[in-house]
Amino acid sequence: MGCQILLLLVTVTVLISVSCSSATHYIRPKPRQLLHFPWNHHSSSEPQQVHISLAGENHMRISWVTDDSSSPSIVEYGTSSGKYTATAQGESTSYSYILYKSGEIHHTVIGPLNPGTVYYYRCGGEGPEFQLKTPPSQLPVTFAIAGDLGQTGWTKSTLDHINQCKYDMHLLPGDLSYANYMQHKWDTFGQLVQPLASGRPWMVTEGNHEKETIPLVKDGFVSYNARWKMPFEESGSSSNLYYSFEVAGAHVIMLGSYTDYDEYSDQYGWLK
Repeated sequence: MGCQILLLLVTVTVLISVSCSSATHYIRPKPRQLLHFPWNHHSSSEPQQVHISLAGENHMRISWVTDDSSSPSIVEYGTSSGKYTATAQGESTSYSYILYKSGEIHHTVIGPLNPGTVYYYRCGGEGPEFQLKTPPSQLPVTFAIAGDLGQTGWTKSTLDHINQCKYDMHLLPGDLSYANYMQHKWDTFGQLVQPLASGRPWMVTEGNHEKETIPLVKDGFVSYNARWKMPFEESGSSSNLYYSFEVAGAHVIMLGSYTDYDEYSDQYGWLK
């Protein structure tokens, strides 16, 4: 076995050397235009920007936004379309950012759910029906991994490609909306990813584009933390910027590089 591994390493090294010696320079494609989002009329209580994430063992968090702050944070769900056998009550929040005021942001945990099962659900007691599929109970599990999404033509082509694949969960390692202080872009990003993010869990971490700090005025990650709540409490973390989760027998750790991580930090102690 030792000789076989050594031979494999030598072969890989040779292949890499040959590949590098004959490689041509990579030419980066030109940026694509920002996507245009036409105004869409909807009732103030209609769920928007729906996305889901894991929330502990056999549970899922459903998140959405409404313009009406009095809309209930309830999710009705079941395994047959239009037949909801269970209801869960959640919580809601909102935030202000200079002249911007967010809609009501709802987070509701549903479960326990069966693995590898399609569930149909409705948010807030009205609006369209969505469906999700829970991850399998054991390996294999398939992850789609794409970060730095933004809201350009490249974003759309990337999401279209992911939509053609069979996968159980999306991992997004930072830089979601590229709002960069322009808060309405968080809303258009939620609108853009809803078709995928409402059907498979999206597990995300923060990047520099989520920070949006204004010294002496606004702390960092206000928008990100309000909109994209991850299972940090369920994993014993004290911050939404780092957490872990279990899926199909795999333990996935999502670290945060924009919060303290030295040996005296909470993140370091949590990781140990």
